[in-house]
Amino acid sequence: MPPVAVRMVKLAGELADPRVRDHVAFCRDAGFNALWVYSWEAGAWDATRAPKRPIVDPEFQTAARTWSREGLDPWVSINPVADGPAPFVFSDPAGEDRIVAFAALLRKRAGIRHLVLSFDDQPTELTEFADILRYGKSAAPAHLDLVRRIAARLPGDVDLWICAAAYCDGHLGNGQGPYAKPFLEGLPSLPERIGIVWTGPRVISPSVDRAEIEAARARLGGRRLLLYDNALDNEDGKNDAMALLLAPLRNRDPGLASVLSGYVACPMRELGGSRLSLLTVAEWLKDPAGYDPDVAVQHAMTRIAGAAAADPESWAALKTQQLEWGGFVGERNYWPRDALNPAATASRLDDPAFVESFTWTVDRYPARMEALSRLSDARFRDDLLTAMRRRLAIGRAIPPTIEYLVRVRAGRADAAAAKAQLEAERASWAATPDAGRVLDLFLRAAGVPLASEGAP
Repeated sequence: MPPVAVRMVKLAGELADPRVRDHVAFCRDAGFNALWVYSWEAGAWDATRAPKRPIVDPEFQTAARTWSREGLDPWVSINPVADGPAPFVFSDPAGEDRIVAFAALLRKRAGIRHLVLSFDDQPTELTEFADILRYGKSAAPAHLDLVRRIAARLPGDVDLWICAAAYCDGHLGNGQGPYAKPFLEGLPSLPERIGIVWTGPRVISPSVDRAEIEAARARLGGRRLLLYDNALDNEDGKNDAMALLLAPLRNRDPGLASVLSGYVACPMRELGGSRLSLLTVAEWLKDPAGYDPDVAVQHAMTRIAGAAAADPESWAALKTQQLEWGGFVGERNYWPRDALNPAATASRLDDPAFVESFTWTVDRYPARMEALSRLSDARFRDDLLTAMRRRLAIGRAIPPTIEYLVRVRAGRADAAAAKAQLEAERASWAATPDAGRVLDLFLRAAGVPLASEGAP
């Protein structure tokens, strides 16, 4: 079976960040051949950020040309609703004109031949009066009309895709919803060449089968599908995740290669920490039929460890940490940010088993972190240790936090002693401010007043 044709990964940050540049080079070497770039990473088109006219960032312009020469084809995703702070009015041609001008500039300056018009996670009902008069309350007709108008004005060699506000089977449901129904009814009005970005059965899909994709394509008029796979994305917008997702890609039918037009891998916020999983994605994309997730994760760990693979202690530490955080979507040891963050931890202090798991962390992490500090891949190592420090800092604080809260609720005078212990714990993380910041988030969520904020 041939590899998936379009093997894409998200750029996931600004080019001025050396971590992003390293991420691109790593993914290119791993076998990815395309990059998903958000419009704000490439330039600006909306009137607020680009008042005079749309602009392409000079650094992106140069990088895009270089990527293309190196075998990485950049795609740009434009989100008409979310890209600018001002409301987007679908019935006003000014927004359309700006998007078309931006697309032409991207083509001319950066060689961009693939565009996505994205409405993902945007309101499914219109709020602008002029739009409601023209399209009705549902946003679907407005989304489709804008895509149709823009498609008619793009150069013939620019490939166009849509990511609608309904982008998985779960969103479509029975097809009778206030967005899904007009979307499905209006979809045939788009030119057949326009493809659809799809996440599978769910927004985060535990499994994706060929039959499911074939059924989705049939509902969507047989259009090309690009699978935007959220399985390994931690969606950590608050930057307080206490674990990485270290699972290999699982439960992707090898038959998908023959029915998909491409695939998008979504890394975590921690680009270096994403490398282990991204290596397994790249292995699946190159050989879906021969892919074995358990073998792939061993290959990935060997590459991450480098010379440390010859160090039994370091290698054992990596394997142990991968097991601890290596559950796939919905499985045991799957720890996305929503399940493990400071606020979520504070809400479970009355759960003995959960609290006991942090006792194990406090006992084992220091020696394991010392061993992991010898991993050869510095980007992966640093992100891994950052996440582990966050968990360790909170783990050390949990017993005195519980004791403090118990004493306060009982009205005991010695609550101050437990509070003093917590302040000492906070001070111990002064040299690692990220861990200290996350510890403070936990303490606030647990209801512990912080001395640095004027509390006693």
